[in-house]
Amino acid sequence: MEWHRLYGSEVKGTVFQQNEQGTQSPKCPVCSGQLVQSDAVYSVDELFTLWSPIRFSPQTIEEHRRQSPSTALYACDNCRLEIFLPPIIGTPQFYVESYNLFGAQGESAFGYSADKWDFDEAIKDVEIDHAVIEMGCGPGNFLAKVRPHVSRVAGAEYNTAAIDQARAKGLSVVPFDEAFLTCKAEFDRVFAFHVLEHVEVPLEFLARLRTLLKPRGKIGISVPNQDGPIAFIHPCIHNMPPHHATRWRLRTLEAAAQRLGMKIERVSYEPLLLENHSYYSWHWVHDRFGGPGLWRKWFCWTLSRGLQVCFMILLGCGLTYFRPLRGQSIYVLLAML
Repeated sequence: MEWHRLYGSEVKGTVFQQNEQGTQSPKCPVCSGQLVQSDAVYSVDELFTLWSPIRFSPQTIEEHRRQSPSTALYACDNCRLEIFLPPIIGTPQFYVESYNLFGAQGESAFGYSADKWDFDEAIKDVEIDHAVIEMGCGPGNFLAKVRPHVSRVAGAEYNTAAIDQARAKGLSVVPFDEAFLTCKAEFDRVFAFHVLEHVEVPLEFLARLRTLLKPRGKIGISVPNQDGPIAFIHPCIHNMPPHHATRWRLRTLEAAAQRLGMKIERVSYEPLLLENHSYYSWHWVHDRFGGPGLWRKWFCWTLSRGLQVCFMILLGCGLTYFRPLRGQSIYVLLAML
């Protein structure tokens, strides 16, 4: 069974409900609000064409076409979750091909970062006597970093190559399903960094994370912030199928916490990572000021070039983040009510 389908039943049974006319009406899987379809509709072929110049194997494309020949973006009118239906979830081979074709090697060949802003935020929420598990731990980079700060670390991962890499570092890492079956109520902190947006049934996934907690345990979650600069990119291949199934913002996370009988105890926004300055120096400018007409094109070009120069100067000064602007991710710590 593939990792993203470990967390619930088929989407037709959890998202689509009968309305008064007897037809199926999509309901939000987080808050049960009404889902409204947008104009963004993509066939599988269109999704993979957007990844050009990367060319995926015909077998990989066909794997995703078998899930659904097309998908559409819906938005909840209550919690503002954005979700693609029917879901088209990236297979392990999709990630192998995408990162290998980018020229990545070693751990980065599977998209794993050696260090991230999320890791430092999570370390703020642990104590020396805590037992910690990370779901979707990859090769164990966060676990290795947090290990000196806690009494016990463990991880769960679906990628068998990443599990082997983590175990080579002396880390206790098991497959996802094994963790859910054998680790009930064992941990003070459960972390999942940029996992939630990939899974097919997000609320059930969060509920299963909760089963891993001790009575006073807490869950740390990070996701791309849909109220952040990633929203300026149209279309954003890294924020749509087959890579991402859902899109999240603070309001959506609050609704999920409420459904789980939890509350958000702490919120933190990643500052703008300067190497991602094109969010603002290009995409934000054209999102806000773009349009027909030569003068608009001239204005956007001039402003984007000016911002690009400013950000490059800051990078040249040795800065990593530009803290006045929010970046890609939001991190929340969930506690029981």
